[in-house]
Parts: sequence; structure tokens; C-alpha cells
Amino acid sequence: MNNQNQQGKNAIQHVHDVQSQLESAKNCLNQAISTVEKPENKKRIQDTLNAVNNALTSVNTTISNYQES
Repeated sequence: MNNQNQQGKNAIQHVHDVQSQLESAKNCLNQAISTVEKPENKKRIQDTLNAVNNALTSVNTTISNYQES
């Protein structure tokens, strides 16, 4: 997406973009966990997935509590 389109978005639209990107990251990490072989790598991926899930919880809370002007 180019900068002109991004500049036309309001704050909550940007937050929704982040939500979508985090969901995509979560799906990719789940795929990675299902194919990884080494336990130490699986733990690293799981730690990253946990961080993404925490970020998703935060962004969902932001969306739920967002107050329009």
C-alpha cells in the first residue's frame, strides 16, 4: 500500500490493519510450529507466538475500547 492511501486512513483503520497483520503472523507461526523439528526451535517459535497472541489481545482491547470523537 502506498503512503497516500495510508495517509487517508484514520487511527482506528490503522489499528485494524495491525490486527489483520498480527492474525496473519499468528497463522504463519502456527504453521511453523507444525513443521519445526528441533525442540529448541519449537520453543523459540512458541515464545514468538505467545508474544503475538499478547499483542493481539492488546490490539483487540484497543479496538473494543476505542472512542470516536
